[in-house]
Amino acid sequence: MTARKHPVRPGHGRPSRRARGIRVAVCIDTREGPGRERLAGAYGYALKRDWRLFLVRGDDDIACRQMPGLHVDGAILYDRGASLHRALRRLGVITVEASARNLEYDDAAVFADDAKIARMAAAHLMERGFEHFAYCGMNDSHQSLVRGDSFVRHLKSKGFAVTKFDGVWPDGEVSLAPLIRWLRAMPKPSGVLASDDRVAERVLAGCRLAGLNVPDDVGVLGTSNDELLCELTYPRLSSVALPTVEIGRQAAELLETLLRGRRLVRNHRALPPLEVVVRASTDRLSTKDPKVAAAIEFIRAKGRQPIGTAQVAEAVGMSRRTLERRLAAATGQTVHQFLVEVRLRNAKQFLRHSDAPLSEVARHCGYLATSAFTRMFAASAGCHPEAYRKRYQGR
Repeated sequence: MTARKHPVRPGHGRPSRRARGIRVAVCIDTREGPGRERLAGAYGYALKRDWRLFLVRGDDDIACRQMPGLHVDGAILYDRGASLHRALRRLGVITVEASARNLEYDDAAVFADDAKIARMAAAHLMERGFEHFAYCGMNDSHQSLVRGDSFVRHLKSKGFAVTKFDGVWPDGEVSLAPLIRWLRAMPKPSGVLASDDRVAERVLAGCRLAGLNVPDDVGVLGTSNDELLCELTYPRLSSVALPTVEIGRQAAELLETLLRGRRLVRNHRALPPLEVVVRASTDRLSTKDPKVAAAIEFIRAKGRQPIGTAQVAEAVGMSRRTLERRLAAATGQTVHQFLVEVRLRNAKQFLRHSDAPLSEVARHCGYLATSAFTRMFAASAGCHPEAYRKRYQGR
């Protein structure tokens, strides 16, 4: 795809772009985390270049009529309707989309790679021991439909069938009756991928009203990792983290390239997801061994303290050797491996939300020595703790 040619807009006596600086409309709904994060990425890039940004939240007739008066040179859009895209095109405004929607109207686009999201989500749900799979999305969302198709195709290639529910999602629990029927009818245990975290929260509400246990009956995995929403649901929501801040930054970068009159090597960039942030909604580790269950609960409760295998064994009244044997039979992990997994999860959450020095992060996660914590994190996460924290800058 090559960039389209733009009609020259009459100047009406206005100073040149060089004299007045670059003016950019950011057509992004900021009410939800994914939009705010894209805006943060674009804003950080624009701030260093002294751009003038104009926030346009709507995509209705009012927003379209507003555009000529802004006299913008470019626009960054996220999940806006076709009418706004067409209005910008008529004005000759260079546009960059920060999602995979309405690509036919834009000069360039940056978006999350839905095929890789599907593979990462499916791998996580299979690792958690789910035997059946489902997808829940919105039938009026292009992104939701594409993401669901990618999930279905990937699991079908692995020999699994996927049930789907695509509904309209007005607010309020009165709209959950069809969802509840679908949840009750699906085979158990099922791992459900939701098109985004808002839909996942509705699935969790449906499970509560249907009397289904999460995650033992139904595991729920969201998409986008809107931290506030995911941490405040019950149970807390696991989610596929996307590089939303980086999407916004790269969208601004592409826009600057086009405004300078340069050709792009690629007009579309698909960025891979970051990771699955594991929380309670998919943390399925059932065992019929009461001693092992007690050990797991002890590790999860005390993992932020400097404990080891001896303390876990003492807490559940078992010898170290017996505990190791029975935990390995139930989970495939040693006590140390399970403890490291819990501590790594705690460390990632703390790094995403805090600028505290690594010595404080280490103590928060049960490590007396910062060097030991850093070695654990690098070996388990594949990067230094500060590199991990940098991924989430701007959130």
